[in-house]
Amino acid sequence: MTRNIVTSDILVIGGSGAGVMSAVAASRKGAGVVLVSKGRVGKNGNAIMLGGSFGVDGRGARDICGESEANQEYTPESLFEKMAACGFGLGDQELQKRFVQDGPYAVKELLQWVKECGSTFVFSPKACRWRAGGVAFGRALKHGLETQDQISAYEDIIISDLLTGSGKVCGAIGFDVFTGEIIEFHAKAVILATGGWQPYELKNTDSDMTGDGIGMALRAGARVRDMEFVLAIPTIQEPLYAKGSILPFQMTMPNLFPLRHKATDLDGRELIYPNDQRFRTNASNSKVKKLLYCAFYAPGMYEKWDTYGNRFYMDYSAYTDEEIRDGFKIFYENQHWWHGKDKYHHIDLQRLAQDMIANGKRLMCGFGNEYTMGGIIINKDFETDIPGLYAAGEVTGGLFGAFRSGDGLTEMLANGLAAGENAAVYARAASVAQPENVEAAVDLLTAPRKRSEGISPVEAWKKLEQVSEEGFGFVRDGRRLQKAYDEMTKLRASLDYMAAPGPGQYNLEWMDSVMLRNLALCTEIGIYCALNRRESRGCHLRMDEPQVNNKEYLFSWTAGLKDGKPVYEKEIPVPAYLPLDTDDYPNVQEYIAKAILKGGT
Repeated sequence: MTRNIVTSDILVIGGSGAGVMSAVAASRKGAGVVLVSKGRVGKNGNAIMLGGSFGVDGRGARDICGESEANQEYTPESLFEKMAACGFGLGDQELQKRFVQDGPYAVKELLQWVKECGSTFVFSPKACRWRAGGVAFGRALKHGLETQDQISAYEDIIISDLLTGSGKVCGAIGFDVFTGEIIEFHAKAVILATGGWQPYELKNTDSDMTGDGIGMALRAGARVRDMEFVLAIPTIQEPLYAKGSILPFQMTMPNLFPLRHKATDLDGRELIYPNDQRFRTNASNSKVKKLLYCAFYAPGMYEKWDTYGNRFYMDYSAYTDEEIRDGFKIFYENQHWWHGKDKYHHIDLQRLAQDMIANGKRLMCGFGNEYTMGGIIINKDFETDIPGLYAAGEVTGGLFGAFRSGDGLTEMLANGLAAGENAAVYARAASVAQPENVEAAVDLLTAPRKRSEGISPVEAWKKLEQVSEEGFGFVRDGRRLQKAYDEMTKLRASLDYMAAPGPGQYNLEWMDSVMLRNLALCTEIGIYCALNRRESRGCHLRMDEPQVNNKEYLFSWTAGLKDGKPVYEKEIPVPAYLPLDTDDYPNVQEYIAKAILKGGT
């Protein structure tokens, strides 16, 4: 079969922050670069959901990014120490060092794009953070890519598998979502910048965060780590027009929203977040509150999980109707640079205020997945186990360990900068390898279209989300995890019989069949690792094993594939710069108080 073949020195897969920065960095080093994006560059990936902030240390913000008022008490050393502690010992300290060192240079590059394209970012000196909106960030990315006009961008292309030959990765294969045309991309090196994965029904991320890069890398021979750790934050459940918004978490920030909520279960019983100085956060470690909310609300929600599932109320009944309406007006004024009048993204804030008032001044929320810590194993140069394959951003594992305290946006930019430069050096000396698995990859890709009957990708996807919500959510126990693992292994086996008959032109079920194969693999591995981590650590909260057990579980689960099935090993963290904390703690909250917040100081 004749197919379109596109050749380059470097193929970048992913059209958001990590992908664009990788492509630009590689191009500046003289490499010929092709970037492939599942959607439109700057308008896909999680970056478009941006509603908060990102930052670097104070010295980097002042000396490199030009912010003269940046807080100099927030040193590079304190940022590194915070990241190591927040990883609960599992973070790769070499990667954490690179994050601290490279972050300011990557952010400086972004800020230049912001200035040139007319976007607005707002700097907060005390926290050393820039606030921005997803549209503004996406516009800056698109402009950044356009500064390197020799980069060829292919949009609306779904990549299904990597191509390999002579023991190296040498390209990828995919198809145009509108025409169905299958395209081969040949390259000396490939950079995966495809983002994380999202197996839940309640989403506050982009709906196509399906672990594509992770699945492709595993099938090509790479390994993954830390897949059990999934960061969740308060997210709207109802009203439905606002479902999936991270607005509830932003409403916990006094500088954005002045009213304080009381959390209750659906029967009105309060979920206690203690007013204890030991759990007090400051500007530089405020992200720790994401994990504290999970940990403190989890026990009360767990008691009624079979009845109500992932639902709780943020209760504002202590305030008058007018105070609630004014609270949302203040919130809008703090976000007005990036959204329409009285809106946050697509949500009409005054309509939401009225609906809350009508619902007893309560907002129904759940904990939605914001970020997945696990991903492809890389070294400090962003090389995977396979020659010719690099990875950057949320598709990787190791930087954040068990909990992401640093910024995902800074991560994608800093990772992309280093990955692009290193891949360019590799490609300069690499020989061209001939792909050996093209036909096998095409057969796997097109098999669902050739079946007139079989498993529906749509129904299988719904089942995956149901299994994940019930047994692999932000609160866990051994019984639910075992049931989820049994169901997920059966579900993944059934995907060999998916059917997506019909033409290739915008065949949604065919697209789903490709993404679901990757998402199911990620989810099976994540559930296995959670089931076999019989403790709580970071974002892995087991109600039947609340202790942080460093004596037995201070290791990362890793996984690779053998004959299509995951094979698991344990990897002990290397204390390259700081010693590991080997003390045990009764629960995650106590670890946070003593090891991260250090008594609230």
